Amino acid sequence: MKKVIITHPIASATIEKLNLKSIHEKYSLEDKKAYYQEINNQAILYVPDIGAKQIPDEENDPSIYRLGYLLTQFQPDILIVGSNAVPAWVLTSWREVVGNERELMVIRRGVDTRVIAVFTAEKLNIKVGNLPGINSPYVAQHMLKYLELDKADKNKNKIAIIGVGNIGKVIVNESLKYNLNTHIFSPSLIDKNRQNFYLQERGINPAQVICEDSLAKVIHNATHVAIAIPWKDKDGKPQADLITAKEIETLTQPCKIVSASVPRIFSESALKLMDELSQKGKIFVRIDTAQRRAEEFKPLYPHLQFAHNEAFASPECQEALDLAMFALIEQHY
Repeated sequence: MKKVIITHPIASATIEKLNLKSIHEKYSLEDKKAYYQEINNQAILYVPDIGAKQIPDEENDPSIYRLGYLLTQFQPDILIVGSNAVPAWVLTSWREVVGNERELMVIRRGVDTRVIAVFTAEKLNIKVGNLPGINSPYVAQHMLKYLELDKADKNKNKIAIIGVGNIGKVIVNESLKYNLNTHIFSPSLIDKNRQNFYLQERGINPAQVICEDSLAKVIHNATHVAIAIPWKDKDGKPQADLITAKEIETLTQPCKIVSASVPRIFSESALKLMDELSQKGKIFVRIDTAQRRAEEFKPLYPHLQFAHNEAFASPECQEALDLAMFALIEQHY
């Protein structure tokens, strides 16, 4: 029987389907919000508070120490996480207690594996998987709610979309639906010989968009900015400080900026300037990110909207993630 530990909140429908029952005696758990069930040849331990109660200070986060404890006590084959961190020492202690022969796997219930010690996992022969594309349509719709493209004027507004992946392509086509002045930027579009092919592959009409060859150009004079790019580029390099105060200064005010990317794609000067402009009511900025990042940045830039998990809050999105999560388990085991 395979052992699975889930450390991030899942859909209520999934909890009901799995028939998870409260259990806090069997594994000497201090936290009473723990649930257990044996189903489909899997022993499932569900401890959602590990993910829900994470804090920005990783070194002093009690939830991480609880995670390490549970891994050594329950000794699962599969660890499922949300945006909660899995540092190297946790993976090392897990591998040490189960031995070198067992096949272990960490599944990120989402896409970004940045807070998982992936290099350590590789050294310890622990697989790391994620669920790309599952939550993208829901994230895109959440971003569109705040962009309010239906209220934009095609003659007065410039729509800048940075990233045309699974999220960005939805926003591009929504902008085109209203026949808006749509400018896009993506490293994948810099090669002009492949632009049309790539756009058509993403379901975007090349004749209706303007492809810019730099961030500076796409942001210049924009009134609406949507950002949906990964933390690391195709070469694995972090895209820190990608957008600076220099680019923010070129926006046409009033302006809306809605991002589903890591806050650190903005430089410190950009974040500071956006906070000042937001305080004056000249721009609106919303950044959806992981809980620990939202809690880290909120006190520093109080006039920017930092949110976490709201883009994934719909029951449909949660259930889709859960289905994909268990499908990945079946695929590997």
